[in-house]
Amino acid sequence: MTLLAERHDRPALERLSDAELVHRICAGESALFELIMRRHNRGLFRLARGILGNDADAEDVLQDTYVNAFFKLTQFRGPDGFASWLYRIATNEALMRRRRQRRLQLIAPRAADAAPSAEPESEMAPDERSAGHPESDLYALQLQGLLERAVDSLPDVYRAAFVMREIAELSVAETAESLGIGEATVKTRVHRARRLLQQQLSDELRTTLGEVYRFDGARCDRIIARVIERLADSLR
Repeated sequence: MTLLAERHDRPALERLSDAELVHRICAGESALFELIMRRHNRGLFRLARGILGNDADAEDVLQDTYVNAFFKLTQFRGPDGFASWLYRIATNEALMRRRRQRRLQLIAPRAADAAPSAEPESEMAPDERSAGHPESDLYALQLQGLLERAVDSLPDVYRAAFVMREIAELSVAETAESLGIGEATVKTRVHRARRLLQQQLSDELRTTLGEVYRFDGARCDRIIARVIERLADSLR
């Protein structure tokens, strides 16, 4: 697989629907999978980040999701519902990783007191968090970090639904399908999550939801390059 940066027809390709891209990828144009990744990177990262609570695990889940999805594309029936299908794979990947982590914690508890403190995995390098956004000042970044921690503190059962609806901006139906629950349950969980957040945050903080778990620029390119490398190795 190769990147599409130099293809003259890229603007036209970017206008294709998910279903049309999937059809052409399955027909042999595997390089078009890059467009799928760029189209869904931000939402899927936010979903995984919301479930797992740190950037490193979320990036790993994102890669695993794309690799698994690529080799299962023929299972997508379409033409509608590709986003839900992709988000369901990501949700399963994130939940399985979280369950594995919890089992490991039970088997081998962390020796936190004996080991030197390490930098939190969820912290981004300063250049990644601010690159391409010169208008962001320290105050805005502090608010964003506070809001991210508040969302991370939500109970698991509410956080996943909240992240899908309010941050990844999935519909109620897409969220319900991804989580395997009813639409009424989605609405209830999101409502309860909002109430919990309102206990911690002011109206000013809630307006920054659109900036939570930013995923773009060099970070987006890095994930895509890694996935393409893994797919290329698998297809050899």
